[in-house]
Amino acid sequence: MVSYISPIDPHVHLRGEEYSNVKPSFLELGFRDAKEVGLIGVLEQPNPRPELINRSRIKNRFQEVSAFSRGVYHGVHIGMTDNLDQVMETLFVVKNGDTGLNSDKTFYTHSTGNMGILDHHMQRRIWEVKCRMDYYGVSIGHFEDEKEFVGEFDYTHPISHSERQTPESEFVQVERQIANARDNGFKGVFYIAHVSNPDTVDYIDSMKENLPFRVVLEATFHHMFLNTSDYEIHGNRVKMNPPLRSPEIQEKILEYVLAGKFDVIGTDHAPHTLEKKDSDNPPSGIPALPFWPKGIELLRREGIQEDLLERLIFHNSDEIFKLGLVPKQINRNYNPDLWNAYGYNPFSRIDK
Repeated sequence: MVSYISPIDPHVHLRGEEYSNVKPSFLELGFRDAKEVGLIGVLEQPNPRPELINRSRIKNRFQEVSAFSRGVYHGVHIGMTDNLDQVMETLFVVKNGDTGLNSDKTFYTHSTGNMGILDHHMQRRIWEVKCRMDYYGVSIGHFEDEKEFVGEFDYTHPISHSERQTPESEFVQVERQIANARDNGFKGVFYIAHVSNPDTVDYIDSMKENLPFRVVLEATFHHMFLNTSDYEIHGNRVKMNPPLRSPEIQEKILEYVLAGKFDVIGTDHAPHTLEKKDSDNPPSGIPALPFWPKGIELLRREGIQEDLLERLIFHNSDEIFKLGLVPKQINRNYNPDLWNAYGYNPFSRIDK
């Protein structure tokens, strides 16, 4: 039995019509798992189908979620597109409080849902619009630069995904968007999702005192504890974006989490069917919500300070997203049977 403060997971993908044949749905399974591991809140990413990119779709999503979410706070990070009219409407929606959150999400590369905004001019224009509208919300980014990718992905050689989407591709995109936000006078919160490169952490560490905005670094359990050796066990089932890194990089990410260089932990829970994951065109993303109790146990085993742990799993997310939730002390057993609904356990190497 593990005792801990009820976490907020700021990074989950709950899927939608793209998996309408899955029963129970990934949406229902997500809230089943959230309750099982004691989450007090889940904050949803905007790339299910249909994409959560306007007021009406988010309203419909809240109605859909209400059948499963009782007892768990649910908010949506609204998605940005390369349409400036949509960008302005999105920012109005956030400022009006219609998403349940004060945040937007931009994909700077294509991932599941192909919502990537790749044009550098458009990327910069969006920062200009945010600043012109006095937007002080949380701007979340998936930071990879496709121009920095090397070679092609070969599904018969799963590690080629990590070789292609290099750690440098993350760093280059972070550096570019930090410059865009700074040059346009951004005053909100610059949130870097699922950091996978220690160089990103070092760069932010060197820059943050001279930036006119706050920078938030998000860590995931898979980048803390999994690495490219896990392809040998699970193949493309552990393909995700950004991809698994070398053992040396993974160990450095964990070291930086323990040292307090990260602000929040999110799972990037992103399930797919085994049929898709085992195909010749495997999508990126892994289920991860069931891992919360084991992840906390492993961090304690590694010697994390308890006050840091509580900031990472609850207090910082509550403050960043202005949720006003009241934490509870909970007791949970890690339940490996939860993985059965997904067909595999991506953390099987380390969850003994």
